[in-house]
Amino acid sequence: NTLKMNTQNSNHQIAMDLISQYGEDAESIAMLRAAEYAANLNTEEWLIWEGVLKEIQNINISPNLQ
Repeated sequence: NTLKMNTQNSNHQIAMDLISQYGEDAESIAMLRAAEYAANLNTEEWLIWEGVLKEIQNINISPNLQ
């Protein structure tokens, strides 16, 4: 459970960094990264970027909770 929490925290931090750097394009950047790793059959990295993408989408849905 600690690992899951750390993963969520790190996904959140990556998501916030991407939003800070790329603004509205952050979701597209995360999608491209996820697709790149999926195409290379790198499941571990693909899952990380899928998690980051979901986190960006959550932040975009309720930005005032951040």
